[in-house]
Amino acid sequence: MVTPKNLTGFILLLFFLFTACGNGKSNSGNTTSPPAVLENKTVIENGEEYIITKSGKKIPKAEKGITIVSETGWSAKDMEFHLQYCQEMLQGNTDVDALAFCKCFLEKIQYYYQPIYLREAYDDQIKWNAACIEAAQK
Repeated sequence: MVTPKNLTGFILLLFFLFTACGNGKSNSGNTTSPPAVLENKTVIENGEEYIITKSGKKIPKAEKGITIVSETGWSAKDMEFHLQYCQEMLQGNTDVDALAFCKCFLEKIQYYYQPIYLREAYDDQIKWNAACIEAAQK
């Protein structure tokens, strides 16, 4: 037996189904594709690979195909803090000039990693890590 209470519930259920499923119109004619991403130019100088950004800035090319997060790099305050932190981490290592390593490494990663991801950069960028350690050997 259909009661007014059951009928009201059924009508509400149908209403929610129709509104949730939409009106069935296709938006395919109204959508636009995202703008094409322009590739940065890559150059090689003295065996090092660099990226020339859209603004014309030349920055070292990172491993693993990661993207640039900041064309300007870190702020002076962030760089100073992480330079000091990096040197403290290498304080006990007598084979490497901590300042030379840290400057070398941080100057490269600042375009690809936010400052809080210093550890990830150290793990990801093996070539930069090795090159900077070699350059900082005492």
